Amino acid sequence: AQANLRSSALAGVGAPLELWLELDRIREAMSSDGMIDTDLYSRQIGTFGMETMGKLVKMKVLISGLRGLGAETAKNLILAGPAAVVLHDDCIVEARDLGANFYLSQDDVGKKTRAQACVAQLSQLNPYVAVSVTTGPITEQVLAGLGLSVAVFSETGLGDLCRLNDFCRAQATPVGFIAADCFGLAGSVFVDFGDNFTVRDKDGEEPRNAIIAGVTKESPGMVHTHHERRHGFQDGDWVTFREVQGMVELNSSKPRQIKVTSPYAFTIEDTSGYSAYTREGIATQVKVPHSMKFCSLSRCLVQPCAAGGDSLAVPDLAKFGRSEQLHLAVQAVRQYREQHGQLPDIRDPAAAAACMQLTRDLNEARRKEEGALFLEEVDETVVKNVALFSRCMICPMAAFIGGIVAQEVVKYTGKYTPLHQCLYFDMFELLPEKEVAASCSGSRYDDQIAIFGNEFQKAISNMKVFLVGAGALGCEFMKCFAMMGVSSGDAGKVTVTDMDRIETSNLNRQFLFRQGDVGKPKSATAAQVAQSMNGQLKVTPLEIRVGNDTEDTFDDVFWEGLDCVVNALDNIQARMYVDSRCVWFARPLLESGTLGTKANMQVVLPYKTQSYGDSQDPPEESTPLCTLKHFPHAIEHTIEWSRDYFELLFAESPREVNTFLSDPDAYLAKIPSEGTGTSQMAKLNCVKRMLAQQNGSFEMCVSFAVQEFQEKFHDQISQLLHTFPVDHVTSEGTPFWSGPKRPPQAIKFDPHDKLHVDFVLAAANLYANNLGIAKCSSREDVSRMASATKVDVFKPRDVKIKVDDKDTTREGCIDDDEAVKKLTAEMSQLGKALRASGKPLAPAEFEKDDDSNFHISFITAAANLRARNYKIPEADFHKVKMIAGKIIPAIATTTAMVTGLVSAELMKIVNLKDRKVEDFKNGFVNLALPLWLLSEPSPPLQTRSKDHDPVIMGPVRAKPEGYTSWDKVEVRLGDATLKEFVDHLMEEVGIEVMIMSAGNACLYNAYLPAHKKRLGERVSKLWEDVTKQKLSPKKTYLTIEVSASDPDDGVDVQIPTIKFQFR
Repeated sequence: AQANLRSSALAGVGAPLELWLELDRIREAMSSDGMIDTDLYSRQIGTFGMETMGKLVKMKVLISGLRGLGAETAKNLILAGPAAVVLHDDCIVEARDLGANFYLSQDDVGKKTRAQACVAQLSQLNPYVAVSVTTGPITEQVLAGLGLSVAVFSETGLGDLCRLNDFCRAQATPVGFIAADCFGLAGSVFVDFGDNFTVRDKDGEEPRNAIIAGVTKESPGMVHTHHERRHGFQDGDWVTFREVQGMVELNSSKPRQIKVTSPYAFTIEDTSGYSAYTREGIATQVKVPHSMKFCSLSRCLVQPCAAGGDSLAVPDLAKFGRSEQLHLAVQAVRQYREQHGQLPDIRDPAAAAACMQLTRDLNEARRKEEGALFLEEVDETVVKNVALFSRCMICPMAAFIGGIVAQEVVKYTGKYTPLHQCLYFDMFELLPEKEVAASCSGSRYDDQIAIFGNEFQKAISNMKVFLVGAGALGCEFMKCFAMMGVSSGDAGKVTVTDMDRIETSNLNRQFLFRQGDVGKPKSATAAQVAQSMNGQLKVTPLEIRVGNDTEDTFDDVFWEGLDCVVNALDNIQARMYVDSRCVWFARPLLESGTLGTKANMQVVLPYKTQSYGDSQDPPEESTPLCTLKHFPHAIEHTIEWSRDYFELLFAESPREVNTFLSDPDAYLAKIPSEGTGTSQMAKLNCVKRMLAQQNGSFEMCVSFAVQEFQEKFHDQISQLLHTFPVDHVTSEGTPFWSGPKRPPQAIKFDPHDKLHVDFVLAAANLYANNLGIAKCSSREDVSRMASATKVDVFKPRDVKIKVDDKDTTREGCIDDDEAVKKLTAEMSQLGKALRASGKPLAPAEFEKDDDSNFHISFITAAANLRARNYKIPEADFHKVKMIAGKIIPAIATTTAMVTGLVSAELMKIVNLKDRKVEDFKNGFVNLALPLWLLSEPSPPLQTRSKDHDPVIMGPVRAKPEGYTSWDKVEVRLGDATLKEFVDHLMEEVGIEVMIMSAGNACLYNAYLPAHKKRLGERVSKLWEDVTKQKLSPKKTYLTIEVSASDPDDGVDVQIPTIKFQFR
């Protein structure tokens, strides 16, 4: 079915009805058989979930209008994976279209329609999506014949939009209708999913759980949750209860709505008639479907605010009231098109004046209409900015709106809250303050030049940009650079670096890559494809990590030659390093990131804004070790335990064997210093066992897996219950097994239980791989072998177990210390015998994206078995894969949307010296809600004097007062001695140095008498002696931090970082 689908998709141009019917059949088969390509869609499934993917792969979507906005929408949607996408745009390609539609080429200009020109490349984005073209006017009959789920329109007249919207609403199952447009620097989106649309999951967040500590008998009943953590619920949430003792009426009943009273309490219904609560219980959040009513476009033109609301969404916090102004301005421009057959000419003052009059007339008509939205005063500047550039389409706006529109299409599945119903957005702060020369010459940049002028285009083409990362964000940025003409001039250059190679899971969102590119470098491939979109783009791809160890490559000359740095990274450490370089060299940085439907962006401007490192995210919650080892109460705990179990059993244990074989005496000499006697015993026994079984059979591997099952899921649980019986009470007289501590139950191996066999199958094959034994994937054979395995009867021992992480008890069995000594002696003799003949084992290297290697299969089975031990709801394969593999949920829509916003900020950096900080925008977006919050960047944090510092426990003085991370003290003494350096700081800065360091190296400590002799050494030589490293010939300075005091009164002094220029 997949092979047929691939060929059908690639043959999708002008696809006949028979193809669609065949596609339906294949899609149904894929859905019913669970044949969604989890390798391709893994990160997207992590965001949407399998249920939503099952609905999405059946959808058929029309996209009419294929300038930049339509192309962005189509690209994002095809990557997401609906059944089919129909393209429609009969307009012949113009040169200016190449400035935003990345799948058009110069060869298409004047020859092909936009739809014909880009269908082939759009088809290649996803082999599971049939992409076809329909021609001619879109009528009600055409829509009816297509059998659509959703229709998306741009570049369409207002009258046609209203007529087609009415048709879509009138269907038995309403066809989702979305109208979106980009009018230069203004954009609009309208969504209508019918009178009664059901939302299954309003926000896409994982349901929360809370452990119950008490429930009162009153009206309303008050539920108290365990003090270990906040419950995280919100007013109006729905929850169910389970495992409640005493007040059993709460268990297994329908969801009830709650009202939050505190972070650790909420109220439910009247509980005064219920049984008295005694102990235990878990409250679980439930996603209850709710209905949304949408109005027609005709009605929303009059009153766009959703029922119960009195204003439109405010995406930019600096522009309250702007959306209402844009609502009428956009209508006026659309009415102008209805009257004149075309949008206003670019920069035509007469057309702008006509649009202004249309806006006033509309407003007066609305003022007289009951329930209509009207303005107290029309903002002429807003109308003018929309009208003058309404014919223009620029890449940042197209990418931003295109990401939003594609996500709204996905919401037709019932996942997330649709836009209700209008969004208006503008980037008017991009407009030049003064009149500019804007002469268009029939180039791809004409729309951009029309807005910003020729000098701007020249400046952006000669920018030197460093793009760090060529993954999902990096691909989108490379596309934007190509469309905008960034670094396309003789003096321009984009340097892009990424160490990674392309993987199958990347193809779902890193849209510059194809199946044939798997295994190739991301940076080089992205650069090549971006240059195919715009041959003028100057780009140098690298595969070099950006960090301390590559400062000879990314040296001072490199950083000082940059106009801007754009981060496209996926980890905090790399972001912090790049940010520190930008701060040091005073270079603008554009930072952004995504997490599923969420995205953020930050603009970092030298001396004007906070840097990325000025603010820190709160640390991630870590699970206490005792919770993982003995007292799990959430599936996340069992998954983390299983991931560690995998690493210990199939990676660390074979490595231990290899270390032992390389030098048995040295290995055994270290054993007494590593952990408790029990852990030492386990390690030695494991090494001994693997050596003994190295030449065994697969049956032996199955026996090993069954023994592991017995040990982990039966014996260890039985031992825990022996140490702490179910009725055990603490020294305070309270039940030991209460709150987060859930009493477990041991599991006996059953060869007929699917989950049990899953564990043995995976464990046996992983063990066989370690030992170099032929593997077996037959479940029947493995089950048969496992049935023949005998296990020892469990005998409890006297074992000490920590009850929490504060417990100082030394865990383990008392008898093991003596046993370790005997086993060590035995292993010493074994080592001598195997020194020449022992062959190394093959440790497993965890790989989350290969579902055939048994890695995730083992972790899934082990996690769910442990969940059964503790009566925790089990998890499916994909959830385990996401958590164990630490996979960050990612989707193309969010990525495209946020890169559109960042690209707009890049345009502002082109003429940074003429810009005010208020022109720039930081942003947070959550497309699931949907929510947009743009705001002015915060000023840099200042270091100021304090009368009392809580760390130093005394006064602290800042020199200079109010300095920021952008400031530094420059010392140019040449290759001076430490004494000359210290004296200089005393004379010029007014500080007495107590401690001096460079990175982690302490160069001088005035409190240590031995350091006095260092004063005569040259600072550069001292650095080399302390760090045991040679200074690179390219290195001309050292970065120095000092702890100092005021020589006059001894008060501690803080100063900026010192740049010590020794060459």
